[in-house]
Amino acid sequence: MNELEKLIAEKLGISSELAHKGILITADYLKTKLPPPIFKDLELILEMPEIKEEEALELGLFRFP
Repeated sequence: MNELEKLIAEKLGISSELAHKGILITADYLKTKLPPPIFKDLELILEMPEIKEEEALELGLFRFP
């Protein structure tokens, strides 16, 4: 999540702390809107400090039938 925080903070010109809070608010909102299996994948990725698309695919995240 560190990379996402940095990107948001940089693009919006806000502190890393505010970016982190924004990510948490967004994650809480998505938890109510996404099916549980998809949100669990998202939650796993948010807990990782940094992940690339290839790594997510290798872990089998966000697979759609």
